[in-house]
Amino acid sequence: MPLLTQQIQDEHDQYSLVASLDNVRNLSTILKAIHFRKCAVCFATKNGIKVTMENAKCVQANAFIQAGIFQDTLGGQDRWIT
Repeated sequence: MPLLTQQIQDEHDQYSLVASLDNVRNLSTILKAIHFRKCAVCFATKNGIKVTMENAKCVQANAFIQAGIFQDTLGGQDRWIT
């Protein structure tokens, strides 16, 4: 394995999920629509990512980002919840 490839892989090992998009505008728009707190719960499965925001247990917003919008995902099946 070339040194650069190994270094990139080592950097990604600290993350549970690494994904790439050609255009992040759609993802940004979805997340802005539910943004009303600084903290969110993210749940990643092989079908996509569910983002939930809650305020004082009386208001809850959910967004589901399908896995198909991502061009690349790194982490393998062992890092996705099935």
